[in-house]
Amino acid sequence: MKFFRKSSVPQLPLEEASKILAQALAANEMEDNSIPLEVLASYSSYRKERFSLKRVILLIIMILFLMLPFLFVPCSFTVVEDPNLDRDYNPVYSLEVDSFMLVSRVNATIDGYNIPVYEVGAHVYSIEPSRNGQMTVTVTLRNRQTMTQYVDVNTVDREVPTAISCTKEGDQIHLYLSDSGAGIDFEEIEALDLQGQIIEPVSMDEEAGCIVFPATFDTINVNVPDRAGNKLHLILTMG
Repeated sequence: MKFFRKSSVPQLPLEEASKILAQALAANEMEDNSIPLEVLASYSSYRKERFSLKRVILLIIMILFLMLPFLFVPCSFTVVEDPNLDRDYNPVYSLEVDSFMLVSRVNATIDGYNIPVYEVGAHVYSIEPSRNGQMTVTVTLRNRQTMTQYVDVNTVDREVPTAISCTKEGDQIHLYLSDSGAGIDFEEIEALDLQGQIIEPVSMDEEAGCIVFPATFDTINVNVPDRAGNKLHLILTMG
């Protein structure tokens, strides 16, 4: 493997080099050297250092020139409702960035409030709005290129139903309910006594928001869901 080794150049002492230079000048009938050989050697080293610095600067300029197109790679993305969730309320949006450039951040807001954004894959994000309104979605790439899109959100319902009143009329309990969002799911209302037995309602009036139970209990637990999955829990006690 000695064939591949770079042979070292022997260094000639400056004193001997000066003698050889003087003899060469005398043999050629030329004037003696007036500049010390030490100065010439130091100047040669200075020239080499400057040349090396120029090469480094040139290399940096070439690298920056090659990277220049990447600094202007545009940002592109799409925002759609997650097709895997088959529901009418509380939507989840899927955001996919169409760029090979790394993503710096994804930001989503509604009326100035930040919306949770989760990274679920390479350049794929999940957005779960918690309120209705115009959602502003901004994606920023590592090259500082940004893009903003606006999505109208109007099917978010995170509020539980509201109990308006509860009255006893004869041997019946009339419970009046209200829900300003998805609406109460009367078919899924459940009532249980303290022994876990189901208490069937006597009647339901969805337009009036009223459900009637028999007044044959001391205490029952009533669960009132809406069509968005929110649930109100009530404890009704006969006094």
